[in-house]
Amino acid sequence: SLDDPTGYVLVEAFRDGDAGATHVGSEHFRTATATLPGYLVETPRIVSQTVDQDDWSELGEMQVG
Repeated sequence: SLDDPTGYVLVEAFRDGDAGATHVGSEHFRTATATLPGYLVETPRIVSQTVDQDDWSELGEMQVG
């Protein structure tokens, strides 16, 4: 976090809901959910958003070429 040096921001992106479900069902995710709570001082918060597009948009403020 830019505002809190003890806070972390994790950004994940998945191709679709099935890819997200595969991630949540994976062994590494199960390991993380079993291990990481011991390091937390509060329950993590989440923002979940579905974006109707297939790829990243270009950043208009930094054009190349």
